[in-house]
Amino acid sequence: MIHLVLSAILVLGRFMADAPAYKTYHNARFGFSIDYPVTLQPQPEADNGDGRRFVSADGQTSLAAYAGYDVLDGGLAQYRQLARRHWQEKKATLALDQKLTTGFVLSGRLGRDIFYEKTVLRAGTLTTFVWQYPAARKEAMDAVILHTIRSFQPSSTGSQ
Repeated sequence: MIHLVLSAILVLGRFMADAPAYKTYHNARFGFSIDYPVTLQPQPEADNGDGRRFVSADGQTSLAAYAGYDVLDGGLAQYRQLARRHWQEKKATLALDQKLTTGFVLSGRLGRDIFYEKTVLRAGTLTTFVWQYPAARKEAMDAVILHTIRSFQPSSTGSQ
């Protein structure tokens, strides 16, 4: 029994030591927020204030978070189709194409990279985040992606 408890403590300790610290990005224009690892460098916010990219020091891992107004008549299905086409034009291979009640998730491979995209439509605003990182980092990134999913607060109102 003691051996089992000690093993659990060691595993938990290793996980806690490997877990990155996070900061939260709040977008003033669209009112969304998302956590990002402090190891990523925030890039300048887009000129129109719709979002921001965060990039690792080696430039191989990135998170983009942005929002925009729902201007198409085709609803989520049309946005999902456009997003799929975007990845396919880049020669990506989709491994996950999931319709959600209020959005969608796309994930797959782009060369040696993995991408994960989530979009949510709420109050006439589409809010999206996209991770892209080397497949060799998948094991470490799984927990980071999960944290991001949990921290993601899509826009509920947008200002003009």
